[in-house]
Amino acid sequence: MVELKGKVVLITGAAGGIGLHTAGFFAEAGCPLVLTDRNAEALHEAEERLKRHKVPLFTRAMDATDLAAIQVLQRDVLERFGRVDILINNAGIGFNAEMADTPLEKWQQLMAVNFWAALYHIHVFLPQMRERRSGHIVNISSGQAFFRAPTWGAYSVSKLAVAAMSEIFSVELARDNIRVTTVYPFLVNTGFYNNTTATSLGERIFYSLLPLYSHEPETVARKIFDAVREEKEIEMVSPLNLLFKYARAVSPLATIMDKSTLSVMSQKQMASLADNALTNTVRDAINALFAATKTVLPEKGFRIREVMSGEHEFIAGFGPPGKHCFEFRAEWGPDSLTDFLNPASEKFLLSTLEGTVTVGGLCENMPMQGTLQLRYFQDQKIRYEFDFCANNESYRFIGEKVQIYPWNLPYSHTTCFGEIRNLRTGETISRSVSHFALEALPEFLGSLRLVS
Repeated sequence: MVELKGKVVLITGAAGGIGLHTAGFFAEAGCPLVLTDRNAEALHEAEERLKRHKVPLFTRAMDATDLAAIQVLQRDVLERFGRVDILINNAGIGFNAEMADTPLEKWQQLMAVNFWAALYHIHVFLPQMRERRSGHIVNISSGQAFFRAPTWGAYSVSKLAVAAMSEIFSVELARDNIRVTTVYPFLVNTGFYNNTTATSLGERIFYSLLPLYSHEPETVARKIFDAVREEKEIEMVSPLNLLFKYARAVSPLATIMDKSTLSVMSQKQMASLADNALTNTVRDAINALFAATKTVLPEKGFRIREVMSGEHEFIAGFGPPGKHCFEFRAEWGPDSLTDFLNPASEKFLLSTLEGTVTVGGLCENMPMQGTLQLRYFQDQKIRYEFDFCANNESYRFIGEKVQIYPWNLPYSHTTCFGEIRNLRTGETISRSVSHFALEALPEFLGSLRLVS
């Protein structure tokens, strides 16, 4: 394996997910890091998190598709470190829609971020690597280069382009002693899917069960790190990618795979099958099941009262310094248990929430309203979101209980990390940590009641 200590690593899209975890592995190996991302706030948080490794850090908030900005970055990095040894093109975005319904603007955006950004970085940093006859380039493609899922066509095309570019570079640059690794992640449980839209029953089920068959970003990051150490040309990440790759080579299998995916993932395709006898039978069975459920629980819902208390701290310039009391008292619950428990419903594990909130230094016992969603299946979270007013301004609290697994419920189910945003300016003014007291559990459970 290659010794990595002291090698300068540049990672795009490094503020979270795979990029941040990859940076962590290289930092542990003693590599100076150059990290870029378009999200300045998240990039600053990533920098603070990585400081504990005590390696040189250089961060820049920038658009990975801006060639001029990349050229300036190269100049500044060479002044700081003298070289870039390892370039990891990780920045990427997703989009789901049938190709005919994908606007040209979205095509351009996908190609700009997923393909051109990688090529721009290679174009700028490769000459210096060739001069030194040393370097390693990593390009993150996707398993959808093999499993070209209908309703994800434009995204698949952009990642296919990255894959072809990367694998050809790997052959051509070998004579310059430059390694190129193409990485094909399968499904990764990150915020990547947050901006995608479930338009069909198949997509809703896909997103709901995503944590069951996806990789954690840390797992993928480890494979990227190991692929660099081992100087691998291809990192498949998941055996399923190999399966889909070989299935793609067999035309009948590929056709069956594509048509089956389209049938369950496309809202239009499902609509076109509305008169199909089998579809009608399945639909009638589902309707009968939910009709029977409503007979047992005729449009019943529930309400339960919860208190979360802790402390918050204002962002500098938005309130008095130091830590202050933070507490919200909420009653939440769905109006319909049937919709609440139905994974095909838009109200799946989603309920209304209302009560009061106290934010030390800002307000006390102010009325608030919002929602609570139990996102166990999507990303192992519980998400609180509510709005309130104080001093003639409107604010929104967004809080999450995170990493909820069976083995850590006493902590994960009782600790909420949140922030408050000014709705007029969009600025985050405060961050908080609040807790549910375990001794309040009997009172919490005792407050449960059914409502009609």
